[in-house]
Amino acid sequence: MYCDGIHTTEMTFLKSKILQMEKSMTIQDDRIRYLEKKEVLQDRKIENLKEEIYRLRPDMKSVKRSMNSMMKILMKNGRRMVRDYPPNLRSDSSKHNSIVQREVGIEESKTNLMRQASQIIAFYAYLNNDVKSPGIHQTLVFDNVITNEGKWYNKFSGTFSAPIDGLYVFSCSIIMDGPHQYASFEIVKNAEIVGTFFVDPEYDQGYKYSSLTLVVDMRQTDTVFVRIGSSYAEVGNVLSRSYARSSFTGWKLI
Repeated sequence: MYCDGIHTTEMTFLKSKILQMEKSMTIQDDRIRYLEKKEVLQDRKIENLKEEIYRLRPDMKSVKRSMNSMMKILMKNGRRMVRDYPPNLRSDSSKHNSIVQREVGIEESKTNLMRQASQIIAFYAYLNNDVKSPGIHQTLVFDNVITNEGKWYNKFSGTFSAPIDGLYVFSCSIIMDGPHQYASFEIVKNAEIVGTFFVDPEYDQGYKYSSLTLVVDMRQTDTVFVRIGSSYAEVGNVLSRSYARSSFTGWKLI
């Protein structure tokens, strides 16, 4: 009976060892399959890269030929420019540099003038809603922008900023409702009043409007805006309806 117990214990131990070995072999087999699959994928990537290099090789040769041709043309033109210079310019490098710098400055000035001349600067905006009982020197913010070429009008502040020097045209139209409503208005450049007008429908039963158009000499970064004037204490509301808008517009003349 004792021998049978030893035999049973040994068999149990051997079975446990065999199970462990089988488990280890299974893990190793999984690892081998993973490595084989990875190797296949790497081989495939290598083949794809080889095909890509083979495909790009003619293009690389063509680019190299083009670069060589451009270098030859540049060198040839450079030698021709040096050969065509008068002897006194070739010998006097300081004079030559001065002439080149002057020519570059002239070309840059011409480019700047052409760019400024071709730049379109214009805006048109009107009030989205009535401005009720505004105070003296209150800026009118024309917040519905229809046109804003160059983006130099700010619909949040009601201010136009000049991007370049020049003569600019500005026009403002204001509508009020009578009777017993009136106000003066000012077009202001920086802190200078450049134009004023008055709306007075006091004795009229309907709407009344007034407008002002003027030409202003502006320097770069100068600003223009419309505000309630101080000539008369404002009484009433500035109107802006679908059938009649209070508006502000401007554009660069020259």
